[in-house]
Amino acid sequence: MITLHWTSFLYLGLLLGCLACMALVDRRARLVLWSSRPARGAVVLALGVVAFLAWDLVAIDQGFYSRGGAAMTGVELAPHLPLEELFFVLFLVYVTLVLHGLVHRVLRRPRPVPRGEGA
Repeated sequence: MITLHWTSFLYLGLLLGCLACMALVDRRARLVLWSSRPARGAVVLALGVVAFLAWDLVAIDQGFYSRGGAAMTGVELAPHLPLEELFFVLFLVYVTLVLHGLVHRVLRRPRPVPRGEGA
């Protein structure tokens, strides 16, 4: 029988909190899932998660990963693939897309013309 303590959900809870914060930033800045094309953002997010999970499965198969940690739930999606890994990968891809959107927005912003220059 598996005994769960509140610390078993600590890492998962932190990941969910980080995802919620990213969603708030995304919503405020309208970058990925709240952009003018949310379906495109969702597809890119899903493809990134699938790619990283496939990478994880190959690494697990090759013996590169082992799971562990008292702050984890113990729930596995596949042998040696903890539930928390799904949410970590989701956060990793989401934060990358949000940062990409922010950098893209800043670089596209018109630069102010210094006084005394111009027409």
